[in-house]
Amino acid sequence: MAVLVWVILLMTALYALQRTVYRFAGLKSVTYVRTFSASRLFAGQTIWMQETLANRKRLPLPWLRVESLLPAQLVFKHREADMSIHSGDRLQNHASLFSVPSYTEIVRKHEIVLPYRGKYRITSYTLTFGDLVGLTGKSVQQSADNELIVYPRLKQLSEFPLEARKYLQSVRSRVSPIREDHYFVAGIRPYRHGDSFRMVNWNATAKTGELLVHQRESMQDNDLTIILNAELLDSAHNVRISPEEFEKALSYAASAAQYVISGGGRAGFIYNGVTDGHEGSVFRAPAKSGAAHMDMLLEAMAGFQPVTTLGLSFLLEQLVAERQRGMNALLVTAYLDPKQEMLVRRLRGQGNTVELLKLGKGANV
Repeated sequence: MAVLVWVILLMTALYALQRTVYRFAGLKSVTYVRTFSASRLFAGQTIWMQETLANRKRLPLPWLRVESLLPAQLVFKHREADMSIHSGDRLQNHASLFSVPSYTEIVRKHEIVLPYRGKYRITSYTLTFGDLVGLTGKSVQQSADNELIVYPRLKQLSEFPLEARKYLQSVRSRVSPIREDHYFVAGIRPYRHGDSFRMVNWNATAKTGELLVHQRESMQDNDLTIILNAELLDSAHNVRISPEEFEKALSYAASAAQYVISGGGRAGFIYNGVTDGHEGSVFRAPAKSGAAHMDMLLEAMAGFQPVTTLGLSFLLEQLVAERQRGMNALLVTAYLDPKQEMLVRRLRGQGNTVELLKLGKGANV
């Protein structure tokens, strides 16, 4: 009986000793680093999340769990046995379980797909370890600074509606073909085969005896201003477009800018909705060229929210009041009421070209 008592006392002392050792030295010389293979990518692309856990001391760690709240938009392609995920609508709890011998470094990689545009931040993670008998030691929360910026999905030019595709090709060409919807008349010229008889200047033809037509102003530069309408509700017809349609509109806008800039042109952007850093105001980026400008536009579009800061009618009125001339504009919108159509005609009448890219039921054919 006395031997049993001594055995129990010895085991209790050993248990208390190892608990004390692990409590004070369990996380000593332990480092955990989480990195991503890319911080900026397009929607639908895949990246790798790497976890590196190092135990640089003699004391082993029987088990250690790393937990963090990740955005629910991060989709893990494979789920290993030593990983658990509990997902909600906006966040998911991700946990990785490790068993780390002394003086050991463990590296794990997880393949992740990001199907949705947005800006995602991971600000902290929690380390929890256990002792030799498997009981939980203590938990320590550490800060993290991981940010993932997911750009809108890019479309091929062939995926654009026909009229918008022809317009973008015209803008990108430094000497573009003369389009029928160029409203500013620069002068007259002799008739050429294929010209519409609506372009004939009958007064000049009668005076000279030669068939003359109006010479429309062509787009000598390939600047493009993209106007993206944030309004999702057509109050006149009580129709609302879906968030998927809004993402489609963003894809068209981003792809149009990419197409023009990649051809050596300049692209500007106007958005009448909420975006990071421009809450309560209209986002306006002047037309510029180059990869750095394109990256700036994509990063801004990653933070666009479908919340209107200024109605499209008021925005178009502002553009008309500015009396710009020679602007090439692509208006991406789901709806256009009669007043907005009139304002678009006024912009054209001031010597600008405006191409409409409609979504939903009003989509271009």
